[in-house]
Amino acid sequence: MPLEELLQRLVKGTPGQRYFLSAYLDLRPDANGKKTYPIFLKSRLSELASHFPVHSREQSFFVKDSKQIQKYLQEKLDPSWKGIALFACAPENLFLSIPMPLPPINALEITAGPLLFPLLRYSDLYQTYGIIVADSRQARLFLISLSRTEKQLTLSWEDSHSTRFGRMGLSTQRFQRHQKEHIKQRAKEIAENMEKWLNLVRAEYLFLAAEEEMSGELFKHWSTVAKKKLIDLPGVDTRDPDHKILGAAAALLQTITREKAEILAKKVLEEAAPLGQGTVGPESTVNALQNHQVERIVLDSQFHASGWACDGCVNLGSGGTPVHCPLCDGTIRSIDLHEEIVRKANAQGLPLFFTHNFPPLLKAGGVAAMLKYKTSPKAAK
Repeated sequence: MPLEELLQRLVKGTPGQRYFLSAYLDLRPDANGKKTYPIFLKSRLSELASHFPVHSREQSFFVKDSKQIQKYLQEKLDPSWKGIALFACAPENLFLSIPMPLPPINALEITAGPLLFPLLRYSDLYQTYGIIVADSRQARLFLISLSRTEKQLTLSWEDSHSTRFGRMGLSTQRFQRHQKEHIKQRAKEIAENMEKWLNLVRAEYLFLAAEEEMSGELFKHWSTVAKKKLIDLPGVDTRDPDHKILGAAAALLQTITREKAEILAKKVLEEAAPLGQGTVGPESTVNALQNHQVERIVLDSQFHASGWACDGCVNLGSGGTPVHCPLCDGTIRSIDLHEEIVRKANAQGLPLFFTHNFPPLLKAGGVAAMLKYKTSPKAAK
């Protein structure tokens, strides 16, 4: 299931009205080869359990979700995973697990909604994409989704008219024609298999590392849609092991998406002048989100901000917490504003882009948004 669909399951419902247990665990072993997350988990669960009145409704939710998390960790963890995000909401009978490509900081919290920022800051690695590494004798195909290999196929061929001793008596011209025909057929087989996968999913990119002749022949067989997704995968040899190929593709994916995020951030900052089509900083971005003016949001992975939320009218604000909601005079609570921003953005189905330690955006407050339309003079007053 694509990350977008998983997020929609997490953010649907009435904001601020739900109990949610969110866990982020670093699954890597220590220097002695032992997993450290079980110690953290046991201690943190015990600490949280003490917050609930005995036999209360909330305690029953917590016990159910705690057991579900522990059972999952005991029975379904993949040894290759570096980290995992777990979300549980007993009132809605919801439980989701999302492996993480990079280890997170251990955290376990109960909040009114799921904690998404630690997950989404690496959302570039959760995109779906294809990888092809091919020469005239072998091709390896990968389909990556949610940072995992969803499909993998190896195609191998033997040339019946050649051996390790020579060309079996064929003339040079005939042998070359024979080789070109085989490469043509093999390129067609590669393209057909990959296109079948791409037709089943919404892949963003198709990374290719191939010998020059095979690459040229492959280009003739790609559909128009596939050609638009095609990107050369540099620094990869067709004989490299799988892990090196996958690592190179993930690194290139991060570079591409972060460059796009930085370009967007610069554009929004330029548009953020009075009466422009951009807004920067936590306060103005929150206001635009609540007015459904936002088209896209760009955040830096280091962005953190505090604020408040009203449980009555679901109004949000930045900075210090007032005594009562300025809109409805209702009860308010302190919040992590960066969490509320990504939650509300996902609830509205807005695209999120993340820069990483990008000075221009951090200087402007760490968050910015491109608006659907320019600010009117009336709104600017």
